[in-house]
Amino acid sequence: MRCLLLTILLSITSVLFSQEDTLGVEWQQDYRLTWSDFKGKEDKSQKLSALSKIAIPYNYSSDGEVDLTINLATVFVKDESWYKVGKENDVLLAHEQLHFDIAEVHRRLIVKAILNRKFTSDNYANELREIITEIWDNDYRAMQDLYDKETNYARLFKSQIKWNKTVAKKLLELEQYKMNTITVVF
Repeated sequence: MRCLLLTILLSITSVLFSQEDTLGVEWQQDYRLTWSDFKGKEDKSQKLSALSKIAIPYNYSSDGEVDLTINLATVFVKDESWYKVGKENDVLLAHEQLHFDIAEVHRRLIVKAILNRKFTSDNYANELREIITEIWDNDYRAMQDLYDKETNYARLFKSQIKWNKTVAKKLLELEQYKMNTITVVF
């Protein structure tokens, strides 16, 4: 049996991160970002007070005949996430945390789509790429942009509270898709 292992990343990140890794923080229900997670150099040309870089690195392997195993995680990329010194506060940090949580919602939507898709030994690479592109590149980006617009980058408190509740509800609704490793049988 020929084993094919391909690693494709949605961002410039090149490795899967673990909680202890200094490069990134993998999303976990009980972990909350701290300002010390933001290791990137401030971009003074940006009007933003903080920027969170989030990626969903994934890899998959198949024996080419029966099984497809997919690993994917939501990762906060420390070295590319930054804040402006003097602008950091709890409200802004909670706003950035919700960006991370929104990414996890979309990773779970990817898992759901994978589990609902029919894969074959001939189409799995293209099907997987299609799912991730549709959900991450389109839906995820649109939701992140809407979140920033509706909260005015954490400045609109009532809207921020609404988004906190909405995202928490979505995470609960998608609880059954929280696994990071999925095995699909052709």
